[in-house]
Amino acid sequence: MAQAAVRGVQPIGPTGFEAEIGRMVPFSRLVADRQSIASRYRAAAPYPHVVLDGVFDPAVLDRVAADFPGPVTPPGWVQYDTANEIKRTSRGLIGVAPYANAFLWQLCSEPFLAFLREVTGIEDLVADPMFHGGGLHESFRGGWLNIHADWTQHPHLPLVRRLNLIVYLNRDWDEGWGGALELWAPGAAQAGARVAPLFNRAVLFPTTAETLHGFPDPMRCPPDRARRSASVFYWSPDPDALKAGAPITFLPGRRQTRMKAFARSLVPPIAFQLRDGLRAALRGRPA
Repeated sequence: MAQAAVRGVQPIGPTGFEAEIGRMVPFSRLVADRQSIASRYRAAAPYPHVVLDGVFDPAVLDRVAADFPGPVTPPGWVQYDTANEIKRTSRGLIGVAPYANAFLWQLCSEPFLAFLREVTGIEDLVADPMFHGGGLHESFRGGWLNIHADWTQHPHLPLVRRLNLIVYLNRDWDEGWGGALELWAPGAAQAGARVAPLFNRAVLFPTTAETLHGFPDPMRCPPDRARRSASVFYWSPDPDALKAGAPITFLPGRRQTRMKAFARSLVPPIAFQLRDGLRAALRGRPA
């Protein structure tokens, strides 16, 4: 009777939040364009990268931008003021409001990872559940980030950093204010590419010792404006750390389980398949 009652329940449609999550990343559009995007990524100079304009739903990005904190830096965020950078960032997802939090997780979902693997050719690409170094980034008037190559080793997990994705959230940004991301080749006299931080623009590029980038000139935006972005880093497993890991190790077990295991070893595997199939068929019958 219980089974019949469950079968009679009408399916429930998505809730408002589930529907909102479904529109955060246009997976079908990205998959349809993946070959063209991959070609652009691999042919770009001074190193592989791709700039994507207008990919996301503008209303989604407006809501993400609205989740940035006010003038006072909240707990969980980090304020940098050094010789190399002036900015503030979330510490991963700590202190990130729910909507922006969900958006960042969608950028780490398996469909999006599969898209990135095809575009970049990095077959073992994975997400970092800690979002180390990622999250929400913000720079104000006078802020800058010197040209640099990012760190690659995860501080807590056996992962090597492989890719950067930056999604810009700046409506009506005047390029005269500065803040353009510059991509440099080692030893170059000038930037090989410049990416203005315009609204609904995303840039994807690899993380190596030679993929230099930054926005080194202090910004000239009005005091009430900020350069905002959502940033995600993608990783590959560290082969050396995997080699050092130990496999699962079982103790001999109790006498009863050893006897059962020995008995099972004498039975052909097909016998267990037939048994499991019969049990499944019986469970599927109406009560």
